[in-house]
Amino acid sequence: MSKIEDALKKAKESRVPGQTGIRAIEDSQQNQEGLKRGLVTLGHDDSQILRASSTKEIALMENGDVFDYDKLSELKIIHSDMDDNKIANTYRDLRTKLIQKNKGKNFIVMITSCASGNDSGLTSLNIATAFSFDESKTSLLIDCNLNNPKLDDLLHLETDKGLTDYLENESIQIDNIMHKTGVKRLKVIPAGTSRETATEYFTSLRMRQLMSGLLSRYSDRYIFLDTAPINESADTRILVELCDFVILVVPYGTSNRTKIKEAAEAIGTDKLLGVVFNDIPKLPKISVPKILKV
Repeated sequence: MSKIEDALKKAKESRVPGQTGIRAIEDSQQNQEGLKRGLVTLGHDDSQILRASSTKEIALMENGDVFDYDKLSELKIIHSDMDDNKIANTYRDLRTKLIQKNKGKNFIVMITSCASGNDSGLTSLNIATAFSFDESKTSLLIDCNLNNPKLDDLLHLETDKGLTDYLENESIQIDNIMHKTGVKRLKVIPAGTSRETATEYFTSLRMRQLMSGLLSRYSDRYIFLDTAPINESADTRILVELCDFVILVVPYGTSNRTKIKEAAEAIGTDKLLGVVFNDIPKLPKISVPKILKV
């Protein structure tokens, strides 16, 4: 059995029957230890999840440098003062549907595409930003595309620690890898400096504890994973096991039905929330000639 097949098998075996997402992979010993820190859930029932109020923490996130509207526009990040508010409203609508789908509880959402060259990074960034529009919510975006990370470049970040550093070194704490982005109430965890054994990273116990802690610590924190194309990455298929929902990004006019179907089947109907088509060309305005009466 190959390493990839073995990793996929381990991810499937770690699931609890009838449960999905990170809530299905906790055990009682981890919970007892986590309860001391207020990090992990009390049980598999959503109503038992321990979540601290994050009102004060959200207020503290206002500190630090924040991009102005011109800078956000330059980086192609949505904001409330956009010239084309239809784009921002589209992401707001997606935010509303996600919240309704999970009945107001926070969640982990994975954003992926169906083929290489189809970058989901900017879409992931803007979905997370739409949640941060709400002053009572915070977003955390994690770059899980270890072989081709994009978030550092998109946000012009210079970071020395990220996800893989945390997973490799137990002395590194979560706060050491969470970085401010210049967008209010949005933080990011970059991919990290070491990216040689991605499959082993995502099947590790430390990865599962990380996701459980991030989800459970604050009730108003929403977590988003930007990943490699699911049709071409065993790592991404493993991450499906750790999330509540998946959004599939399909660039307009470059992906055929077969690729989209394969991606949807890899995700599964219980996790696939929907498809987002991006790079849709704007139709040119057609001037209608006026008819003059003679």
